[in-house]
Amino acid sequence: MRIFISIGDISAANYIYEIFKEGPGNLELVGITDERLESVGIESVGRISDLSVVGIAEVIPRLPKIRKIYRMALGELKRCDVLIACDAPGFNLRLIKDARRIGVRRVIYFISPQVWAWKPGRAKTIAELCDHVVVILPFEVDIYRKFKGVKVHYVGHPLVDLVRPGVSEEEFRRRLDLRGKIVNLMPGSRWGEIKRHAPLLKEVVKKLEGFEFVLPTFPEFEAYLKEQLGSLPIRVITERSLPLPAYSSMFYSELSVIASGTSSLEAALALNPHIVFYKVSPITYILGRFLVKVPFVSLPNLVLRRGVVPEFINEKPDRIARKVHELLLSPEEREEQREAFKRLREKLGGEGVVDKLRKLFSELIS
Repeated sequence: MRIFISIGDISAANYIYEIFKEGPGNLELVGITDERLESVGIESVGRISDLSVVGIAEVIPRLPKIRKIYRMALGELKRCDVLIACDAPGFNLRLIKDARRIGVRRVIYFISPQVWAWKPGRAKTIAELCDHVVVILPFEVDIYRKFKGVKVHYVGHPLVDLVRPGVSEEEFRRRLDLRGKIVNLMPGSRWGEIKRHAPLLKEVVKKLEGFEFVLPTFPEFEAYLKEQLGSLPIRVITERSLPLPAYSSMFYSELSVIASGTSSLEAALALNPHIVFYKVSPITYILGRFLVKVPFVSLPNLVLRRGVVPEFINEKPDRIARKVHELLLSPEEREEQREAFKRLREKLGGEGVVDKLRKLFSELIS
């Protein structure tokens, strides 16, 4: 059996890696990949980094590359039995339609697009085109249950199992020569985010004194961030520095300053108090104000249905720095966040989610 896996971001890639890391067995796996996915036997037709773009203005320069990957994906799908599409609705919804047209016999959507935030009509389209939808947030189940013909599955969120420190706190501090209170900085996982957020974080750090700063990132961003932030006391670390640098930094920091995305949920699962920020182009921000239909941008707030995590979208660095300083001086407010995050873990399914997903996909593919 030949299976195509269409992935548009690093978070989805991490989950697919965990599900298939024991090897494809008697399956032929092909898709849009990164190095880790290729290491477990998934043949590549394109790289996730070429599709991982946020914002209308940001995607336009990447269109030629995206179209090339799409044509290659469609060519491979003609020889595949199953399509597993992961999030990335702008790319995957069209791919699913074409997969149905050319006769792919089974379509599985893993990680639903954020239809609860905007473009709710996509849920109906997905239900009509897919055989199965595997969701990872509890409130998404009711969205798809109302549609006939599609089966919706929820076994929990895989991050409940995956968010673990890579080293002990003693080892973390020793290897990075850290002696004081740590503030963790997370500018994002895409080039566009890195380039927009590095200058903002630089200004935030300038306004904070008496703390040590750690910035975990991916190896491809390391040199750029060190060049941009080199004048400040920020340790830029990657997996070359120590295992699971982001998770270790979350577990051992007083507070994190996080670009909105999956990292906010990861920090919550690490019981790490944090604030969320994000910066986009003016046109993307204006359009988003009209199109987005939810009261929060961070996943912990959405799952808990209240504003536990402070959010700063297109805000100036001084406002962000003031809130960071306020939180660092308030152990009571940080503890309130931790208590809320404990309730969040319960809502996301408890331990053993990855094993449940492996079993589920084995059943859905067979």
